[in-house]
Amino acid sequence: MTKNRIVKYATNTALLAVLAAAGIGAYQLGTSKPEENIQEEQDFVEMEQSTEEEPMVDVGTTEVEADMENTSGDLAGTEMADENNSSETESAQEETTLEEESQQPEEEGITGQAGENETTDAAAGAVEAPVLSFSEETQMEWPVNGNILLDYNMDQTVYFPTLDQYKLSPAISVQAAEGAPVLASVPGTVYSIEQNAQTGTTVTMEIGSGYQAVYGQLKDLAVEEGETVEKGTVIGYIAAPTKYYSEEGSNLYFAMKKDGEPVDPIAYLPE
Repeated sequence: MTKNRIVKYATNTALLAVLAAAGIGAYQLGTSKPEENIQEEQDFVEMEQSTEEEPMVDVGTTEVEADMENTSGDLAGTEMADENNSSETESAQEETTLEEESQQPEEEGITGQAGENETTDAAAGAVEAPVLSFSEETQMEWPVNGNILLDYNMDQTVYFPTLDQYKLSPAISVQAAEGAPVLASVPGTVYSIEQNAQTGTTVTMEIGSGYQAVYGQLKDLAVEEGETVEKGTVIGYIAAPTKYYSEEGSNLYFAMKKDGEPVDPIAYLPE
């Protein structure tokens, strides 16, 4: 009897142990996970912790700020380069302006000096130039010394040997050796230099008050148009006579005009 109880107790105890073991195994089967799942859970937990420590927003903001700082740095560098270039350009412009300003006084001085020289020359020319104020009282001198071959006459005709005819004579012909110098009888300005068939190279001079003096049969002129000469200045030399005066020989053709009309030069020449 007692032995049966012991056997029964042992059996029951063994059964309970088996059931207990089976229950624990079932529980472990229901609650346990593969190693991969456990690793994923650990990774997930670490990710959450990382997210809590470093929020995604902060990460993005940090990258944007870094980009902005880089961009700002590039812009700052560009602006500094532009400022440097601008400063160099302004410095070059200032140096150019200073050089131009330093040159201006010199140029003004040169210009002023040139102007003063021109004014002085003009004043000197005005002083040296003879006053052209011819009148009937003006004392002239003979342009050459010699005999009068043909006299002035606008009232009656005069005989011309070469032409073998009589005609009016608006000038005088004064005998002179070829090559002899011809002097200005009175101060005057050269009005014109012409080549004339009858009188050869002919110089007409303005002598003032509407009067003109005309010198013909010349060569080797010593004056130019527009030039003002004093009394007694050599204006040229006696040339060989033209064909209109071949019989008369070499001579000076000398005439005077008042307002374009012939006047007698003898009336103004010394006797």
